Amino acid sequence: MRASARVVVLLGVVLLATGAHGVFGAHGASAQESPATTSAPPTTGTSAGPRIAGTLQAGTTPVAGVRVTVDAVDVAADPGFSARTESGADGTWSVVVPGPGTYRVAIDPATIPEGFALADPERSVLPRFPVFPGATVRTAVFELTSGDGGGRPGPPGRFDRLANLFVSGVRLGLIIGLASVGLSLVYGTTGLVNFAHGELVTLGGLLAWYLSTSAGGPGVTLVVAAVIAVVLAGAFGGALELGLWRPMVRRRSGAVARMLVSIGLALFLRHLYQVLFGGNPRSYREYATQPPFEIGPLRFPASTWVVMIVCLLVLVAVGVVLERTRFGTRDPGRGRRARPRRGLGHRRAARGASVWVGATGLAALGGVMLGVTQAVQWNMGFRLLLTMFAAVVLGGLGSAYGAMAGGLVVGVATEVGTYWIDADFKFAIALVILVLVLLVRPQGILGVRERIG
Repeated sequence: MRASARVVVLLGVVLLATGAHGVFGAHGASAQESPATTSAPPTTGTSAGPRIAGTLQAGTTPVAGVRVTVDAVDVAADPGFSARTESGADGTWSVVVPGPGTYRVAIDPATIPEGFALADPERSVLPRFPVFPGATVRTAVFELTSGDGGGRPGPPGRFDRLANLFVSGVRLGLIIGLASVGLSLVYGTTGLVNFAHGELVTLGGLLAWYLSTSAGGPGVTLVVAAVIAVVLAGAFGGALELGLWRPMVRRRSGAVARMLVSIGLALFLRHLYQVLFGGNPRSYREYATQPPFEIGPLRFPASTWVVMIVCLLVLVAVGVVLERTRFGTRDPGRGRRARPRRGLGHRRAARGASVWVGATGLAALGGVMLGVTQAVQWNMGFRLLLTMFAAVVLGGLGSAYGAMAGGLVVGVATEVGTYWIDADFKFAIALVILVLVLLVRPQGILGVRERIG
């Protein structure tokens, strides 16, 4: 079968497997944990329990009389909780909530005094604002601007918007590249199109969340949790290779049979995550609330810059490993004229296991990075699956470097494309890229055209 035909078959299976492909849930909770304010803000709610609070001001000018509403979205203690308050003379407000859970926090734009306005008119509601167990005060941030130039400037211009979208695309592209390198390595080494790779991405995000944020976890820092999650996920990938994929290869199972098994494994793991984790998106405790960090026209939380640096360093390290060691896609015995030596099969088996460990570890790290910039969810890897396949096909099947380059192209294209199209349709751009690559250059950017005799 020609390479282009194989890619077409791959595309068809991707579309069938992904079904109604969702988009990333924009985690709208812009908040930050803080100690109690020095002044006593107007408080609504019961006398005990955690509080959701904030200060409404444009620059240094407080904005009083703005109505704030807090409603329960997913709160076990009081599912029907609802409270309303107004900002005081110093701009502060506070609502005591019944307990940990997810709330909807909104301000009424009609009550904002004349001369003031929301810096972003579309940010009047935080639809999923988390309150973690043990938290005492959770600060919700609504940025205001005033007519005399105080506060944050108004809506950004075209250049500022495109610059921010480009950086957001680079961030997403680096995460996609990091997560899809393993997918490409596994295909290049074993010939398996692993549809469970998205669930390996989710595994890293969920493990890090449990270790760092869950009430039942050890509560370690996210850095330590990420390292442990990568190690555990890598061990899980090695166990899959030894207990599932290697026995199938020994029984001479074909590539299609193994691909179908990977689809079944993906369905099993995905719904297992839903049962264990629940359906609501959650954030890491350390990165749930962050003020923006500005560099010129660019306004992103500090975690965005950290994620990009970490992804870039890891991708460079992967490139060094592929160039300097035998754990790349090259066969250690290829190109040698010497007779096959005994034990070469064992070395290839060990190399296959190491590829699976590394691929799963990279996928898990991509899941942690995605959870930092977006939210942790039971199907976060499944939502990323189409873009990962787009990156792999664009870069060239089996090429790790191609996956890195393809991830950047897909990430930037999908994010910058939202300047012209609705954000709900941005991942349709990944599908368009797939189709164009299949029509114009089926072997991808760094792939090699196969010659069939």
